[in-house]
Amino acid sequence: MKRRWFLVGLTLPFVSAGCRSAEQSNPAAEVVTEGSQKGSPDIDTDTLVMATTPNYPPYELIVSKQNAGDSAQAEPNIVGFDIDLARLIAARLGKQLSVIDLPFDELLLALTEGKADIAMAALAPSRSRKQIVDFSNIYYRSRHTLVSIDGYLRSRDLGYQAIGVHNGSVQARFAQRLTDELPGLYIEYYDSLTQLFDAVDVGEISGAIVEANLADNYLKRYADIQARVMPVEGPTGSAIALPQNSPLRRDINTALSDIKASGEMDQLIARWFGDRSIRT
Repeated sequence: MKRRWFLVGLTLPFVSAGCRSAEQSNPAAEVVTEGSQKGSPDIDTDTLVMATTPNYPPYELIVSKQNAGDSAQAEPNIVGFDIDLARLIAARLGKQLSVIDLPFDELLLALTEGKADIAMAALAPSRSRKQIVDFSNIYYRSRHTLVSIDGYLRSRDLGYQAIGVHNGSVQARFAQRLTDELPGLYIEYYDSLTQLFDAVDVGEISGAIVEANLADNYLKRYADIQARVMPVEGPTGSAIALPQNSPLRRDINTALSDIKASGEMDQLIARWFGDRSIRT
């Protein structure tokens, strides 16, 4: 069945949002997971320590990397769009990149406690988060989409429906805000996008709200599911979180501008999201 994308109106209060697959890796980056590293990492001037939650492909995910000495063993390797971007930023800062794996709700705490220099996990620079940490300029724009069987579900039909979201994602917060306007809307939370799309596919829920570029990747696997774009007022996107008053903020913004100007950002977007991506 041919997939179709629709643009439909949605009259709702502005929700500041961002993004929360390709399993490609670059072994040049040093990746340290919480499972292999005990205690807090030592932050020094030669290392850029990035905290992330690798459960949101293609932004960040875990793939297995076979050990050269034993083909039966595989060690975790964190890869993704955010990882590759952080690697480019670290190179421009003259640093090595070290990545630590943390639960999503501990990312900002890692910054305030000095366990990491930056946090990247498709983070939206929301007002509440800005009270705790600082953010870089937005590096990637995103959209919300409503997915359902044959694309039958429209924004105006969301009342008294069971809608799924990926737990911890920006779309989860967006959907929760919708319940203020649509009290009959019921939200189901799923720990992975595969579980979320499976639930739509078997009729467990009426539909799901997913970041547009992530939805596009999954629609290739589910022939009967289609998507409708849900426009919101104002810009949406992801930014890099830093401790408040971090001296790295200016250098990171400069690095982001340079990466965009050089064309490397477009290359990363094409690699991880494909042609349907939104350029910043």
